[in-house]
Amino acid sequence: MPRYASIDDVIASYPERFQPEKAQGVNDTVYMNLTGDSARDVVLHVNDGTLDIKQGETPEDATLTLTADADDWLKIENGELNPMMAMMSGKAKMRGSMPFAMKFMGMFGFSG
Repeated sequence: MPRYASIDDVIASYPERFQPEKAQGVNDTVYMNLTGDSARDVVLHVNDGTLDIKQGETPEDATLTLTADADDWLKIENGELNPMMAMMSGKAKMRGSMPFAMKFMGMFGFSG
């Protein structure tokens, strides 16, 4: 598992980590509301095996919304914070489709 130095490194890794074969027939949007000192609004749109990433936008109809402090998300991505523990402790919040959340994680080889 690679180690990321910053939240920007994490976001930059998404196109390389994206597994299009796991996203065939999917047309969904994930909004990542990353807060704190390294705050970012990141939108990942998956459309039939393709990925489009935009920063600084807030979609009206995201299939899944993830909210976390950017530093905590960096810890999750680096394997230093268990995503389930982050959810249970309120460090990360998710709103939307849980089945899609699991599929989304698989599209990026995320083992958490």
